[in-house]
Amino acid sequence: MLVKGSLLMIPTFGFYRFWLITKLRRHLWANTQVAGETFEYTGTGKELLIGFLIALAVLTPLYLGYFILGILLEEAEALASLPLVVFMYVLAHFGVYRARKYRASRTTFRGIRFWMKGSGWAYAFRAILWDLATLLTLGLALPWAMASLERYRMRHTYHGNVQGDFAGTGWTLLKRGWWVWLLGWAIIVGSIALAATASKTNREGPDLVAGLLTLGVFGGLIALGPLAMAIFTRWQLEGIRFGGVVVSSNLGIGSFYGLFFKWLFSSIGFAIAFAVFVAILVGIFYVAFQGAFQNLNPEKFQGLTPASISFFVGSAIVYLLLLLGMGVLQRYFFGRGLWVLVVNSATIANLQIVDQVVAAGQASGSLGEGLADALDFNVGI
Repeated sequence: MLVKGSLLMIPTFGFYRFWLITKLRRHLWANTQVAGETFEYTGTGKELLIGFLIALAVLTPLYLGYFILGILLEEAEALASLPLVVFMYVLAHFGVYRARKYRASRTTFRGIRFWMKGSGWAYAFRAILWDLATLLTLGLALPWAMASLERYRMRHTYHGNVQGDFAGTGWTLLKRGWWVWLLGWAIIVGSIALAATASKTNREGPDLVAGLLTLGVFGGLIALGPLAMAIFTRWQLEGIRFGGVVVSSNLGIGSFYGLFFKWLFSSIGFAIAFAVFVAILVGIFYVAFQGAFQNLNPEKFQGLTPASISFFVGSAIVYLLLLLGMGVLQRYFFGRGLWVLVVNSATIANLQIVDQVVAAGQASGSLGEGLADALDFNVGI
């Protein structure tokens, strides 16, 4: 499904992704069982496309206005771009909340639809305040930010007439992950200290500093990313409530690292195999059409020729196929793989309460998901 969908995005200029996302969600929802009952996803690719087009209609005048303003205020271009950046930042939070409303209202269990209420703007304002608090406290406020935002989302989420809730607290998350926070800052401070020390004994100080900082941060993300994700995901699962329905989880840190390294080594292996295949293919074509490729010599190049056009088109296709292949691996491991890992770790108690649920709520529009997609803001599967 992933390979076929990725290939179909080439002739459709990427627009097939809305139908691919829909098929992936239907696959995951339909293969997720709770007490023998499966979920159902009722959204369509057409809805996602319409939401994206509406979002473009909203964003295009903003981009155009910024472009004109940048020309008129060339000397103050950075200052002129600030309002646009702030507005896009607010829209991103708004889009994430509205995208969740859309997905909830297209999800049914035992024939009863999930749905959400609440304001996307109110959520965005709350998220911005928490982002500011997190920044001012060097990340220490992050557990409370996550708890507050998840509580807002869950308390506005319903399954029929049963309201959701979130029992997780910032203190609980901090107790589980405070050492990850300390370790992360130790890596950052250590990288800065190492870079500063090395720059004193090396003439290429600035470049070395930048390189060591990048290496330190990248290494920290590799080492701590799966760890932080495992701690947060288990805490998030164990906080879910729907009436008296309670979720518990035995999700382990090792499972996240296993999934991460499977993706990492698979990506490296794919890149190597792809490079070898392309090199062999280019070698064969070069031998077969050696005379035509001579036109690519800069000294003999007299403008566009069939050989030069074929070379550039072929390079673009190869690059596109490499990106699509990496995308397939990313969706396979962090889309389906992560979904399976999380779902299989969960245990649900007091499910009999769902027997008393009756239908309620209204379906939500796809504008929020379109905004998140247009802003290239990841909202997950």
